[in-house]
Amino acid sequence: MWNIRAGREELVAPKKSCAEGLSMHKDNTFLSKLRAGSRKTNALHLTAVLTRGLLAVLIFSVARSNAQEKKAPDTTMSKPANPEPIDDSLRSIYPNLPPNQDPSAVARGKDVYRANCAFCHGSSATGGNSGPDLLRSVLVNHDEKGELIAPVIRQGRTGKGMPAFHLPNSQISDLVAFLHQRNRDARLRFTYKVANVAIGDPLAGRVYFESHCAACHAASHDLAGIASKYEGDDLQQRWLDPGGQSADVTVIVTLSTGQKYTGRLKHLDEFSVSLYDSQGNYRSFARNSETKVETQDPLDGHRKLLEQLSDADMHDVTTFLETLR
Repeated sequence: MWNIRAGREELVAPKKSCAEGLSMHKDNTFLSKLRAGSRKTNALHLTAVLTRGLLAVLIFSVARSNAQEKKAPDTTMSKPANPEPIDDSLRSIYPNLPPNQDPSAVARGKDVYRANCAFCHGSSATGGNSGPDLLRSVLVNHDEKGELIAPVIRQGRTGKGMPAFHLPNSQISDLVAFLHQRNRDARLRFTYKVANVAIGDPLAGRVYFESHCAACHAASHDLAGIASKYEGDDLQQRWLDPGGQSADVTVIVTLSTGQKYTGRLKHLDEFSVSLYDSQGNYRSFARNSETKVETQDPLDGHRKLLEQLSDADMHDVTTFLETLR
């Protein structure tokens, strides 16, 4: 409480009594302790924050160090003698893709396979009458150097009808190489390159061409330079099976009255047929049991040829066409 003296503007604080002073001293001690406790709490909180921060930095440093160690190449590990880029690019698709095998070992293994395995597993290891497909075999796919295949060859699987084969180690090794190469080639069939198909006799091909094809084609006219446009298997495929339907298909429609309409085919299905006649008029007819429809497609000759063509004739004609450049 303040005293105000009359006639004066200043305010004078009254003197505190001993009791009031003692009370103030007690209050100051409590406040001091409160402030000290607050400072201690703040210090502990700051320490906890700093500890968590240091721990986070330590964890990040360790994780980064491990990541760098994983990315860093190990110069002490041996590298393949002949690394293949295609293997690296396809490793994510085929984790256990076999490497290319020694061609001579594959050739020897093929002979061993044909003599001992083909009668059950098929001539190309894709399965036979009594043996499974070895290219899809889990055991073959997980084998690396014969550690899984060799015991099966030596011991057999009598419960499944496979006898034991007492082959020398060299033949088993060649057989493993053959199976691995077949497995690899089957997986990478989209990278397969067709061998040269022009392996016939061009003179015999000319003779066949003149007797079977010259009615529609001429080597010096529509086929001149064809080998410059298409090569190898593409050329062979085009003359064997051009595919689709020719744009110059002629259709003859005979109605129940005997009247015939001939023209260029526009559309044909099981319900209707339509054409353009020689005057350019569009005509359409419903198909039924009394309406006869005949087509003349220039490609029919190619389709009929497939029924009588031998492999030798096919290669001879292809080899002849390869000379038309």
